[in-house]
Amino acid sequence: MSLTQKVIQNITTPGKYQDKYGLALRVSPKGSKAWIVRYTFDGERRDDGLGKFPDVSLAEARETAMAIRLSARKGIDPRADRERAKEVANSAFTFEDDANAFIERHRHDWSTEHAHQWEASFRDHVYPIIGKKAVCIIDTKIVISVLDPIWRTKSVTARRVRNRIERVLDYSKTLGHRDGENPARWRGHLQNVMTKFTPAPTPLESMSYIALPGFMRRLEDEDSRAARCLQFLILTGCRTSEAMGALWSEIDWEHSIWRIPAERMKGKEEHEIPLSQAALTVLKEVGTRGKSDYIFANRNYTGEMANNTLRRLMEKLGEPYTVHGFRATFRTWLQEKTDFSNELCETALAHVVGNITQRAYTRGKQLEKRRPMMDKWARFAVERMQPPVPRQGMNPVLASRTPILKPLQPFS
Repeated sequence: MSLTQKVIQNITTPGKYQDKYGLALRVSPKGSKAWIVRYTFDGERRDDGLGKFPDVSLAEARETAMAIRLSARKGIDPRADRERAKEVANSAFTFEDDANAFIERHRHDWSTEHAHQWEASFRDHVYPIIGKKAVCIIDTKIVISVLDPIWRTKSVTARRVRNRIERVLDYSKTLGHRDGENPARWRGHLQNVMTKFTPAPTPLESMSYIALPGFMRRLEDEDSRAARCLQFLILTGCRTSEAMGALWSEIDWEHSIWRIPAERMKGKEEHEIPLSQAALTVLKEVGTRGKSDYIFANRNYTGEMANNTLRRLMEKLGEPYTVHGFRATFRTWLQEKTDFSNELCETALAHVVGNITQRAYTRGKQLEKRRPMMDKWARFAVERMQPPVPRQGMNPVLASRTPILKPLQPFS
């Protein structure tokens, strides 16, 4: 007899239940239900799966079963026919489509900076070559065409790009947009074709704290919003993405605190930083308040600056250090020149302190203990700065400002 929706829902006994048009419902011992259709093509009897119930309804399964048996009677191979239809459907999904979808799906779990890195590497090195190609046709030769131009000249970037392509193609396969092995896989595949990495010279991780006051004087002479952002980053010990994405709404002027919401933090927990007088002066002089939500806004005041802005500033100043390395500079100075506890130092950097149980009982931000730390760091960083000489054509707001610090007591 023919199946009905109600009958199917009530079936619990494992077995095979026949319908019409060669269609049958197979029920597994675990209770899952799947459609199969039996037909004969070129003298061969076949059983093809049509999907699980209820993902594929009874009406849909019957319609597909009829179409398959009709194709077989006409001498058309149903499997080849369905494969062609699948290829046509999958051709609508380009690498750029799936890459963007993958990034959006993971954005919540990533830091803003990490998401920017994915987007920038695809924009600069991948999309121009395979962005518009259907993911179902991307093979090893195509992947190599992306990697070859940067394999020797930008070896670290190339390694990351390969890994990111592999992850996107795995994602595409999971969604059914492509089949087969992943052509970007390294182990046992691309490692047989691509030469070993010859690492390019990498920037020194961090500047010595001894050199920092002199560097801060040079930053003071830079008439740019990027320089103000880098000053603020150094004075607060924050991460690059946290400084560049800073919003005016995060500043508590009354208590001199910068509250960074959990969604912008690497550890997904709100972080509060006591602001020294030097850090507050940078904020008052940056010139974007009332023009943008972002403190260190881009030229059009529509969002934050490009994610490579601070790195380019370091290159302009001829400094071989990473921007992130200033956190290490801060941490080294704390360790070698102060008596603040390790717990307080780690808290200042928004690092996890203690095990899960200890953290459950230690929920305070220790703000008042950290405030002298940030003040002392600011005094050290700018202790010998002199008032800048106004330059012709300089931003009027910057030209009329006082230096980050007026004369201070020598650091001790």
